[in-house]
Amino acid sequence: MPSTTDLWTGPYLSVDGRPFVVIGAEVHNSSSSTERAITASFDTVALLGANTVLAPVAWDLFEPVEGSYDTRLVDAMIEGARSRGLRLIPLWFGSWKNAASTYVPAWVKRDAERFPRSLLSTGHHAEHLTPFGSTSREADARAFAALMQHIAAVDADRTVIAVQVENEIGLLGDTRDRSNNAERLFNDRVPAAVIHAVAGDVDAPLHAEWVAHGSLREGTWAEVFPAGDRVDEAFMAAGFAAYTQVVAAAGRAELNVPLFVNAWLDRDSVLDGPVALAGGKRPGQYPSGGPVLPVAAIWEELAPDIDFLAPDIYVDDITEVLAGFKARRGRLLIPELRGDSPGIPQMFEAIGNHAALGVSPFGVDSYTPTDPEFAPLADAFHLLRAAAAVVAANPDAQMRAIILNEENPGAEIVLGDVTVTLHTKDEWGYVTPVYPGYAIVIEDGPDGVYLLGRGFWITLSGTDGRTASFLSATAFELEGDELVPTLHLNGDETASGSLIPYPFPGSGLVPGRAIPTRIPETGITRFSTYAI
Repeated sequence: MPSTTDLWTGPYLSVDGRPFVVIGAEVHNSSSSTERAITASFDTVALLGANTVLAPVAWDLFEPVEGSYDTRLVDAMIEGARSRGLRLIPLWFGSWKNAASTYVPAWVKRDAERFPRSLLSTGHHAEHLTPFGSTSREADARAFAALMQHIAAVDADRTVIAVQVENEIGLLGDTRDRSNNAERLFNDRVPAAVIHAVAGDVDAPLHAEWVAHGSLREGTWAEVFPAGDRVDEAFMAAGFAAYTQVVAAAGRAELNVPLFVNAWLDRDSVLDGPVALAGGKRPGQYPSGGPVLPVAAIWEELAPDIDFLAPDIYVDDITEVLAGFKARRGRLLIPELRGDSPGIPQMFEAIGNHAALGVSPFGVDSYTPTDPEFAPLADAFHLLRAAAAVVAANPDAQMRAIILNEENPGAEIVLGDVTVTLHTKDEWGYVTPVYPGYAIVIEDGPDGVYLLGRGFWITLSGTDGRTASFLSATAFELEGDELVPTLHLNGDETASGSLIPYPFPGSGLVPGRAIPTRIPETGITRFSTYAI
């Protein structure tokens, strides 16, 4: 097996010895439940232009009879990804999926005595395996180890580049489990590892409560922490993290690939509907004990085989969330986010401003080429894969994302003594802005940058009133995973060295002219500048 250091190049996955940025698509929950569904969903992912597919492996389908593993769907997923030039990230839907235990096998569902459930304060048992049950934990670990062992046996060329362990872990409907075993552990001594984690995470809300309560280094949960939501959430986080560590370690013993868990976030969601799918302000409204930032230190301490925590993004204001998760271990993956217009600039921000190792809008395998969301997402994937190609060649290059909208219709890039200005509006009213516009700027050498994006044009100005122009400007296209120059821009295509447009395909960014004009529409340009 590869060593852990072989799996990474800085903040990025290392695939075939090079940095790899996941430009992914997570298929719907049931889109890998039959071979026919795998074919259809993976076809769409490939047609959209993603380089990676994220797809569930359901425990109930993988181990329908205890101790007997059905690997046919796993084989179909690996071959389906490989034959389409995709990488694969399996999502292990084991003990928990969206804070419920609906993907456990029938032999687990029917035997609540052997596989006990969590008890809510209402007196009702949740359809949720308690994380404090050793039988459930060991059964999940055996199944996950069998999955990883099989992948290791059939995936010599490493189509599988990472694996998600469980899905949106936590408890809904209460702040903590009230079952007998959970109550016994809550009234027992706090594990030293938990106190160590809380003591070291000085920005976490529970740290302040612990300090105010006397900074005790030993005692029961009620003695060490004040009563309330925070201690309940920490208790559940400790239970879930310890359980997940056993599962993850069993899998890693068979196949050493990056392992992660994803988080249902603890903040207001943009998703509305009769069923809770995201969001919440209190533990229990969002999954209590899941790997959110307030208890991230507990997760990291008790689940060392989990390489990073990954946020599912269904919120509008993402900057703080992305920065917080990236700061934990220097790695950021968004395994779920929207694939429509609001989600595209979020992908650009994640990769451009936070050096995310990947982004993956959810459920986009339901798109068809005639859907209005299809073409913009395919174009965004194309641009992001182009950015990934630049990153692969120079993973240490400085990057920046720019998001343009009604509140921020322009932006500037300073290149030495030249300022590059991004515009979405013109003073004559010829142009109708299309928002949001988005771009990624990547430094390339001492005097050049790649600028990739849509919905703006750029002009140049020199410092101290000097005249600025392009020293060189080249449009590129992406072929496979390589950037190929298509036009060396000059003359009419740069308005004699004064601007370069980055239009959305088919948009009216550049008004019609009497003389035919070739407008570079790849959205991928490298240029350098000078001033006299």
